Amino acid sequence: MAIKLIPKEIRKADWPEADFLTQEQQEAYKQACNQYSGKARDSLNISKNASNLFKILLLNQIGITTSTLPQLEEAVENGLDLKNFYVDGREVVLRSAGDSHSPNDYLAKNLADYFAREHFETPLVIRGLRIRQDDNSDYGLLLVPTDKTEIFEAPDLGDENNGRRFSKINPDYSIEFDEENGTKTLFTRKDGLSGFCLSRGQYLDSGSRYLADSNSDGRVVVVSAGGAQENFDECLSQLKKERDAQATKLREKFNKAIGILRGQSQ
Repeated sequence: MAIKLIPKEIRKADWPEADFLTQEQQEAYKQACNQYSGKARDSLNISKNASNLFKILLLNQIGITTSTLPQLEEAVENGLDLKNFYVDGREVVLRSAGDSHSPNDYLAKNLADYFAREHFETPLVIRGLRIRQDDNSDYGLLLVPTDKTEIFEAPDLGDENNGRRFSKINPDYSIEFDEENGTKTLFTRKDGLSGFCLSRGQYLDSGSRYLADSNSDGRVVVVSAGGAQENFDECLSQLKKERDAQATKLREKFNKAIGILRGQSQ
């Protein structure tokens, strides 16, 4: 049987882990909700077995890191059972400087103004937003970019791809469409602001207008970074040292061989 030669440092690396929100984390969330009132509090009044965009953003705001959509797909491929649930990612999708769904219009206009976007050639995936109470919002909350907010141009999330089958979503939010063998389906919309979620493990929904809706099928998937990056960096450094040492030995052997051959030719 063929054996893969995977370095020990990689095998033993403390890779990130994904799991469902714990009761302790839900209690920390409930405590954080106490700073909000009125419509904002209503939008955030979400139980442990439920989810919406605002809950996800507040969890990240208090240091509980939730999964991105590419991480969710990876978690499902590695055995996380989501076939009975929907899970919101910590991204939003913005397709225009405003929204035909009036509750989202104020939020969409504010994001478009912040990023100085009047016209959209492609949808944008925005990751790393915070929430702030704003009574002008129908939700009582405003989506606020920070210096850590990331933007991805995401042409594959255009409405022309609504209903298409695919096999994978990549870290840059490009989609590997596969009409014949794809087991997942993408849902999109034409304009406005949407959440981004994985439903039943096979429906990638970037078209929902209802940012505050939630139900008991919702779950929050938390990502624990562990020491993955540190271990990876250490492993990479060790592999580079080993590569350099081997290169030095090869050069020494080569030079020795050349010396012997030159001595023989004289």
